[in-house]
Amino acid sequence: MNTVTRVTMCWAAVSFALCASGVAGSTEHLKPPRLAVLNIELTGDLGGPAFSAEHASRLRMESDTLRRELQLSGLYRIVDASPQQALINRLASEHAYLHDCNGCDLEIGKALAADQVLVTWVDRVSGLILSLTYEFHDVASGQIVGRKSYDFRGDNDSAWTHAIRYMVRDLKESAAVYPGG
Repeated sequence: MNTVTRVTMCWAAVSFALCASGVAGSTEHLKPPRLAVLNIELTGDLGGPAFSAEHASRLRMESDTLRRELQLSGLYRIVDASPQQALINRLASEHAYLHDCNGCDLEIGKALAADQVLVTWVDRVSGLILSLTYEFHDVASGQIVGRKSYDFRGDNDSAWTHAIRYMVRDLKESAAVYPGG
């Protein structure tokens, strides 16, 4: 029996056992959570006006990288936030940061019918020292269900992309060690 057949049989057995035990009437609970991924934000020493255009471009590019990497991980079903862009823009204009807006990101998650919202930010200490931090917020409870920071070196595209890919790889490894948690 090959690996694909064993995995398929295991999923079938798990689904059957859950349905037979009355734990679930469907396999909806087996699907990855619907995740709204807000754009990465930049805090700290922004390096002055000379870096504004560079940072704006990098934030857009790396936010797309984050969404793509998370989608490819299979851990989440990424929700398209564009239908609520007006809401996102309004909240962003009312708050310095969406990651620190006392739960306004949950309003976005509810409007998008997401299970969780991911807020991510890079704190730039200097052009050499930065940290990438994320928080997963559960939309139903409003609780933070995951948070971690990663230090990285270099305020450039390569360093940011590396930090994001490392973050997603770490999430996948954590999911393998603590499935469902």
